Amino acid sequence: MSRDSFEYPDTAGYPDGTGFLDEGTAEQVTRGAGSAEFVTPSAEAPDDLRVIDVPDAEEYRAIIGDREVGVIRYSRADGAPTVLQSTFVDPELRGQGIATAFIVHVLDELRQRGESIVVECPMIRRYIAAHGEYADIVVR
Repeated sequence: MSRDSFEYPDTAGYPDGTGFLDEGTAEQVTRGAGSAEFVTPSAEAPDDLRVIDVPDAEEYRAIIGDREVGVIRYSRADGAPTVLQSTFVDPELRGQGIATAFIVHVLDELRQRGESIVVECPMIRRYIAAHGEYADIVVR
């Protein structure tokens, strides 16, 4: 299933109303609904999860095997913090720790590069709120 072909049939964004969305999830996340209540990466997260940065598309892509399973969209301008805009993980793969492992990888990579970030994505904002060790790279 392509991330761009999936239709979001309810206000939470997935057929069961408990998943993550690309955009518009602030209300769901602030109410603590659904799987946004993660705290630590799941031990069930796949070992073969690879994350690649595609600067031309301004996307980090999560890949398992030969399948793209997630995308974190960002914007980056010279001298400005990286803006983490949205996160998408294939709805069929929820509950396996993929989103958490994906977010951790991206945040660790940005920290290693010495970048600061602006977090617009409610899912990433929620993760950072629960994991203060990333507060030092957050501008807002």
